[in-house]
Formats: sequence, structure tokens, C-alpha cells
Amino acid sequence: ADGSDGRVLGNTPLAQGGIAAAIGVADRAADHLRDTVAAGAGLAQREAAEVLVVEGARRMREVLEAGFPADRDSAGGVALGLEAAHGRERIVHAGGDRTGAVLHAHLSSRLRGLMSDRGRRSGARGGELEVREHTTVESLVLECGTVVGATVRDARGRVSTVRADAVVLATGGYASLYPVSSNHPSARGAGVLLGARAGAVLADLEFVQFHPTVLVEGADARADAQGLLISEAVRGAGAVLRDARGRRFMLGRHPRAELAPRDAVSLEVHRALERENARSVWLDATPVERAGGPGALRRRFPGISRALAARGIDWARDPVPVAPAAHYTMGGIASDTRGRSGVPGLFVAGEVAATGVHGANRLASNSLLEGLVFGARAGSAAAAYRPGRGVWLGVDGALAGLIRAAECCALAAEPEPGAAATGAEIGRAVGSALGIERSGSGLARAERVFRRGAGDAARLASAVCAAAALRTESRGAHLRADFPGSDPSQARRRGLRVIEAAPSSASLPERRAGAAVPLRGSASATSRSTAEQRSA
Repeated sequence: ADGSDGRVLGNTPLAQGGIAAAIGVADRAADHLRDTVAAGAGLAQREAAEVLVVEGARRMREVLEAGFPADRDSAGGVALGLEAAHGRERIVHAGGDRTGAVLHAHLSSRLRGLMSDRGRRSGARGGELEVREHTTVESLVLECGTVVGATVRDARGRVSTVRADAVVLATGGYASLYPVSSNHPSARGAGVLLGARAGAVLADLEFVQFHPTVLVEGADARADAQGLLISEAVRGAGAVLRDARGRRFMLGRHPRAELAPRDAVSLEVHRALERENARSVWLDATPVERAGGPGALRRRFPGISRALAARGIDWARDPVPVAPAAHYTMGGIASDTRGRSGVPGLFVAGEVAATGVHGANRLASNSLLEGLVFGARAGSAAAAYRPGRGVWLGVDGALAGLIRAAECCALAAEPEPGAAATGAEIGRAVGSALGIERSGSGLARAERVFRRGAGDAARLASAVCAAAALRTESRGAHLRADFPGSDPSQARRRGLRVIEAAPSSASLPERRAGAAVPLRGSASATSRSTAEQRSA
């Protein structure tokens, strides 16, 4: 969707690094699958991961054949980059470090072509499409437990109901609940709440990925400003991380050093900051400039180079101050590999969905690929769906099991006027308790803040807090300081089902099946109608 000032909103245009796809001569889908499952820390849903890598290679070739202007190597082939936790060079990029923006423009252009007079004359079905910009989804319409449309509000504030046989949510994640995030400010989980209020089970909410290299601005920078992400591809090209004394602290911490999975790198950066009581570590990209010659960084990473230069940083000469920031959320609306949620008529795709494809930690550059693969799958399934024909009974076994075992999330009452926690308080509590390293005591303190909060941010933050409290182990992007090891008995995904009617004095859940988990909320919600995919 476009902003009222003409800017494109959402996370897709922000994606720098690229699209992971096993299209290289020496690469195989099995290799990509192995890397994806390994990064998922024991929770990657294998069927979903197989769909991602096998269909992903095919989708990537289709996009290239349709004219997607990927960067090329000196021989004219598609240039493939290396990123963290990948065993091979398989990252397709465009515009140097503008892959998401280029992909968004390419797909938008194709959509406009389908909707044009020429498209209709050629027999394309684009003439049947209607695009409503500057329109917000207020709620989903339910009849007899089936989603049959949505209530929407346009830019003039007019409310109307759109009837539909099926609804596909592609509204992105919730990383912008955090005070420091690489995401567009709109990524606050509104679509997740839309699905929850329609009766969908949520899953994997505790797994929030932090990107290890987001620019640290000056001390006077706004705490809630969108951070400038320095792509993983920079480290793939040879950049290294150094502490305040100039030491490469990732050496000896992980066999892949700076190219370890994101959860491992972010944790080591976090610990280095704590050891030195510092605001940043240093990303040293000068090896890339030396290896490629003068201007190498500017040619390969033009967008990052311009953004840093605008801030007075010459990264061809000087290291860049960086620290972790919230980047991608593995949790969302539980769904199968065809995008079906547990609610008939409701499909989901992208970061709002929780297929289990990423497990406890997403592999770099798998999210734009996720959008291409599961967006197509959800769209096809939604187009083929007809209400009342019983096809929803065929949701796959993994989703059915997750729904059956889901915990209950009780919605607490709204706080009294004047007693509500402010948005700033909620943001600070999210950042403090739900950051890279968590603890039971910190989660309990944060939950007390969320219970005093009004609005959707407090409600969703409370759900994430509840999920983090239930997982009493450390795994992937979820690290508990009070439970530092992984527990094999918890090597499973967890679902949460939102219900209403808990008193406002509800507390964090005990670790038992069926325990009521407090979640603030009412029946209203807002959501943008944009697909939010994120890669770096």
C-alpha cells in the first residue's frame, strides 16, 4: 500500500540483502534445506521448509524469466552472494542492496499490466482485480465461524464491509513493537490480532529475531527511530565485527565467526556490549574495500553507502558503530503450507503467518523467498476455496496438532482512564523484558506494565510475553538467562488461543497445558493491507 504522501509503506521495500534460492550450478535444494533446518534450532517444520526451498528455486526462476532485473556477474549470469549460515553462495540481489524495493516495483508493475486495457484484451484476469489504497482493515467478518469478508475504513474515514469467499492476510510481523527496530513503523502485528480475534490460533510468538548490525546513531537520536540496517551481505562480502579494543570477538565463539546464524551473532554482540558497558560494537568493512579496490563498497552496496555518507560516515575508511535491533518475528497466525489458518475462509502468507518454516530462528534472506512461495500458495488456495464444501477439514497434521494443543490466552479488561501505561512505557518494557536475553522476573515485571496498557501494542506485547514465559529453555532466537540450556522435552512449537474474560489481575502463566495466559485486548483492530516481507 502507498502512504498518503506517495511513499511505499511496509517492510518489503526495506529489504537489502536478497532472495535465497538454490539456482546456482553447484547448489541443490537439499543443501538449502539443510541450512534452513539447521538455523531453525530444532523447530523448523520440515515439510514447510522443503516446500520453501524446492518451490523457491522454481519461483525465483519464474521471476527472473519475467524480467526481474537481478544483478549480474561479469559473465552475464545472475550474481549470487553469500550470507550468514548459508553453506553456498545462493543470494540473488538487485540494485546492489535494494532487492526488496526492486522486487516490489517489479511485481507492482506486473500487477498494473494485468489490470490495464492491454492485459484485459490479452485475456488476463487482472480486469477482475480491484486495488484499494489508503484503506485499513478494522475487523474480519465472521458468520457461523467462517470468515466471509472484512470491515474496512478508507482515507476519508468511511467504513464499509467487503464480502469475500476468502480473505488472505499478508500484513507482516510485529518487530516495531520494540523501541529499536529495523522495521517500518507500521509493523506492529495488527494482522496477527485480526486473526486472533477471528478465532485463529497463534504460534511461535516468543521467537523474535534481532539483526546484529543496525547502525547506532548519536546519543541524541530518537529511541523509537527506525534503525538503518547494515545488510548481512556486507559480512558475506568480508566485513568483520570488532569490539572497542579492535578485537574480532566472533573468532572462537562460533565456527563460522561473523557468518554464524543471526541468533548466535546477535547474542555475542549483546554480550560484548554488556562486558564493555558500550552502546555499540564496530562493523569493519574496510577488508571489502581493500579486496575489491577503490569504490568497491559504493558499487556493491550503493544504498547503504549513501545512507552512511549522509550521516558523515565513510565506511571505506572507518568502522561503523552497530548493535542488534528487532528485525523479524517468526511468530504469527498458525497456518499450513497452503496458507490455511484454523478458521475457515482465513488464509495467511508471509511474516504474519506461522507455518514453522523458520523454526526458532530464520535463515538470512529466506523471507522474501517465503513471500514468493507461500504468497502464491495462499493465493491459489484462496482462489480455489468455496465456503461450505468441507475442504477445511483437510488442514495438515502439523497445524491440526498445534491447534489441539494450544494454550488459552485470556483477554484482560481495559484499564481505568488515566491509569493506563503510556506507549513509551510499553515500548521500554518490550525492549527490556523481551530483548535478546530474557528472564522470568523480567517477564513478570513487563506483564504488569502491559496489563495497564490500552491499545493493540499492549495486547500483542502481552501475548509475546506469555509465550516467552511458557518456554522455560533457551532455543534459537529465544534466550532465557534463567534457563540457559535447551530442553529436549520442549523441542516443539506452541500455540496460543485468545479468549476473553480474564480479570485484570491475571498473572503470567504456569507451565502446564491449558493454563490461562493473560492478554490485554478488546474486539477492535487495525491492519494495513500490505505484504510485509523482510530480508537482509
